[in-house]
Amino acid sequence: YLKLSNNLLKESIPKEIGLCKNLRTLLLDGNFLEGRIPVEIGQISELRVLDVSTNCLSENIPIELGCCRKLSVLVLTNSSNFVGNGNGDSDDHSGLEFNSFQGGIPFEVLMLPSLQILWAPRANLGGHLPRDWSDSCSLRVLHLSLNYFKGVVPKGLGMCKNLTFLDLSYNFLVGYLPMQLQVPCMVNFNVSRNNMSGALPSFDKGSCETSMISFGQDHSFLDVEDVQIAYSNIPVWGPQMNIPMGSMEENFVIAHDFSWNQFTGLLPLFSVGDEFLATKNKPAYRLLLNNNMFNGSLPSDLVSNCNDLLSFSMNLSANYISGEIHESLLLICVPMTQFEASYNQIGGSLPPSIGNLKMLQCFDLRGNKLSGTLPNQLGNLRLVNSILLGSNSIEGSIPSELGRLTSLTVLDLSHNAITGSIPASLSNAKNLEIVLLNNNNLSGEIPSSFSSLSNLTVLNVSFNNLSGPIPHLQHLNNCDFSRGNNLLGQCPDPSSNTPLDPHGDGQWRNKKSLIIAVVISTSVVLCISLVVVVVSVHGKKKFGRLSSLRSKVVVTFADAPAELSYDSLVRATGNFSIRNLIGTGGFGSTYKAELAPGYLVAVKRLSLGRFQGIQQFDAEIRTLGRIRHKNLVTLIGYYVGEAEMFLIYNYLSGGNLETFIHERSSKNVQWSVIYKIAFDIAQALAYLHYSCVPRILHRDIKPSNILLDEELNAYLSDFGLAKLLEVSQTHATTDVAGTF
Repeated sequence: YLKLSNNLLKESIPKEIGLCKNLRTLLLDGNFLEGRIPVEIGQISELRVLDVSTNCLSENIPIELGCCRKLSVLVLTNSSNFVGNGNGDSDDHSGLEFNSFQGGIPFEVLMLPSLQILWAPRANLGGHLPRDWSDSCSLRVLHLSLNYFKGVVPKGLGMCKNLTFLDLSYNFLVGYLPMQLQVPCMVNFNVSRNNMSGALPSFDKGSCETSMISFGQDHSFLDVEDVQIAYSNIPVWGPQMNIPMGSMEENFVIAHDFSWNQFTGLLPLFSVGDEFLATKNKPAYRLLLNNNMFNGSLPSDLVSNCNDLLSFSMNLSANYISGEIHESLLLICVPMTQFEASYNQIGGSLPPSIGNLKMLQCFDLRGNKLSGTLPNQLGNLRLVNSILLGSNSIEGSIPSELGRLTSLTVLDLSHNAITGSIPASLSNAKNLEIVLLNNNNLSGEIPSSFSSLSNLTVLNVSFNNLSGPIPHLQHLNNCDFSRGNNLLGQCPDPSSNTPLDPHGDGQWRNKKSLIIAVVISTSVVLCISLVVVVVSVHGKKKFGRLSSLRSKVVVTFADAPAELSYDSLVRATGNFSIRNLIGTGGFGSTYKAELAPGYLVAVKRLSLGRFQGIQQFDAEIRTLGRIRHKNLVTLIGYYVGEAEMFLIYNYLSGGNLETFIHERSSKNVQWSVIYKIAFDIAQALAYLHYSCVPRILHRDIKPSNILLDEELNAYLSDFGLAKLLEVSQTHATTDVAGTF
């Protein structure tokens, strides 16, 4: 047993390591080792565990590893935190993955008779997955996400009957999913962010192996003594599901992710292995089907054993699903916590049985064809934090019962045909942060009780028929939220708590309304590529950088200056002083930072709680950092930590299009300038939608996201962020379309 993890080892792994014939566990992770894995390791016949992650290794994985017939665990990269203390310590450089191998995984390694775990996310691996697998396959965990694998998922992979964790996401896989895969028996199944197509099969359920069940609820699921000594924090899917390691018995989650592909056809009936449900602690189940091409009616039964689950969350957003919401779906799936089916073609009215979903936390049906009135039973959803029903054809009034929802933070009823007044009882929902009621037919006054909503940061009641005074709202210093209501009073003084009389001087009424509508809504797949951080090859440079690796690390891309540090960025913004604030939006606030005389950058400080998990954030933002186009704002770096996240962009001094439009009336702007701005943005969108492979859908086009330089060249910003960030802190799986 040899553990040299998280030291200062540099240069190459010595080939003499092959002389340690009786070595069973070799942990070299978290160092600065470079070069290739020596072929001599294949001479260690007793080797069970090999971890070379978070180093600077390259070249091909040696075929000779296939001679280690007892090898049970092989960890090549660890960008998804396979191991560690689980406390999220960002000061440890072991979380930085610099390994970048060449070629694929040798067939001889994949077919090792004792191999149970192969962990290699973002390892720069490629090629095809082998077709021929035998029933002697012992794999339980196969993690190959964020690589360059192409071709199809082989049918033979279904021979691995013990496979319980399969992650092939963020690759270039195509074709159909084979029905031989025992998806119902897998704790984690993820093929998202590929180019797979065809209809989903009814997967072979059979009976789940006993080892699979122990994987789900027993920390010591591996029968290798060395592994239990080396890694005390197994099971491995804890970080993937954002679940604290060491508490799986209380937080047992099964996740099946088919999202962001091109799957078609009707939705099949999904299920979880009965053996999981027969255990002491029932699992929570997450089913992600969003951003595909599924069609047909919304089924009345989506999960066969839904009521036997601890909880169930699903995402069907951005498909072509039609029909109505069946009462039976809401009755046979009472443990549902997330119902997300935005941007489909679902029609009809919401059934009153929606009130049966007592555990529901997120309800998202934006961008559908819903009609009828809102049922009063929505007031029974005492745990719900997001009700998102914007862009439908809902009529009638807003139920006063919504005021009973003390957990509600986001309410979106915008772009419907809702009439009547805004119920004053809505102010009883004290945790409301975002309320979107714009583009309806509401009348009456804005309730004065809204001034008591201390958490309300976004309110939009524009383009209705409201009248009367505008109440003083604690966190809203202007009245943009109320434009398009000609009978409303003037904007109140931010320093006053008293609403102003609508019969005052009427200055607010006479302000010219801004009407800009740029809405883009199609399927999107984020461009997948790898960003490999270059680490110095000379010892002095490596040790010189060690202090920064153990501190707060700012990751930079090709266009960044030589060195960007967390401290220098924060200092350049004046510790995010309001004096350097240049913009505020749905994703956070942006500050100007002068890093050196004449060298300016824009630092977007993201709103905490709106990201989907540090691992996913890190993976997707690295992808965005590779995107370059003359009309896209350049992302030059980012920082992600437990308590702080920000993005670093090139600075553009011309402001944004929203300001430009406001000021245009006082300027003599030629038509050619307006045409050029429109043409620049069209070029940026055309690149994102058609030239970037896979394509990216912006989903948050608005004037404030179009920036200008001094020559009035236009640049599109915030591309990819609508997918990456969320509307609310508790919203864990939604792909949010835009900000407010």
